[in-house]
Amino acid sequence: MTNQKEVNKVLLKELKQKKSELEKYKRDFEIEKNIKNGLYFFILTNELYDLLRKFSKTNDYQKEDYQIKSLEFLIENLA
Repeated sequence: MTNQKEVNKVLLKELKQKKSELEKYKRDFEIEKNIKNGLYFFILTNELYDLLRKFSKTNDYQKEDYQIKSLEFLIENLA
C-alpha cells in the first residue's frame, strides 16, 4: 500500500502536467483569437462588412463546421 507522500507526489506530477496543458490551450486560444481579429479588421478596412452581414444572415454558424468547409474550399481552389 502506498503512503500519503507517494500519493501526493503522483498528484503533484498530474497537476504540473495539467497546468502545462492549460498554458498550451491558452496560447493556442490567443493565437486563434488574434488571427480572427486580424481577419475582422481586414473585412472592416476593405469595405466587406456588408457582404459579411449578408453572409451571416443566410448561414448558420452554430450548425456548420466552417473549419471543414474552409479546408474543402482551399483544397478545391488552390492550384
